[in-house]
Amino acid sequence: MLDLGVGGGRTTLHFAKWVREYVGTDYDPDLVAACRSRFSGYPLPLKFEVCDARQMPLFQDQSFDFILFSYNGLDYGTHEERVEILKEVRRIGKPGGFFCFSSHNLNACADYFDWGRLLSPNPALALQTARRLARRFLYNRHLNAKTFRNSDYILFDLGRRTYFIRPRAQVAELEKDFFNVRAFGLVSGRELAAEELERTADAWIYYLCQFR
Repeated sequence: MLDLGVGGGRTTLHFAKWVREYVGTDYDPDLVAACRSRFSGYPLPLKFEVCDARQMPLFQDQSFDFILFSYNGLDYGTHEERVEILKEVRRIGKPGGFFCFSSHNLNACADYFDWGRLLSPNPALALQTARRLARRFLYNRHLNAKTFRNSDYILFDLGRRTYFIRPRAQVAELEKDFFNVRAFGLVSGRELAAEELERTADAWIYYLCQFR
């Protein structure tokens, strides 16, 4: 297993005990050092490496049966960088193996563009809408409702540049290079049917697919 963007080892605890060989990577050397220290006494051999997911020359082709990129780690870069990462993931994944990741859902951003929600009888929803509208005008003035409606993906500045994509678009992109592509809701945890991809408003979606 390759655990991309492992951070401080939050996913290591859940996955390492179930796999034959575990490798965790992060581009931050301090986090990798923290993982090595934290799991130095772990009963199974674990590896932690400094690695940029855009280029992973330390791994040979078809090295991993399972690759995980959790907590929307794929979303913190440009569209072009995202393409680079997916290309590298395909290269090092074994045919028939699995790739799992989560990504921000553009469908969930409607209230960044919907003034009508300010009139909601639900005070919490109205307040959330007001905050999101203010954030859009402060940091994302170039975006408007038409752009939102017509885009498959958008880069928002939320204090950090963040990539949002519509689930149907993400599934379609994955189907070009992977097979058995599945999407799972954040709230329910269940697999989403094709018709649900258009309307789900979960903050992010989990995707699971296999290497060709």
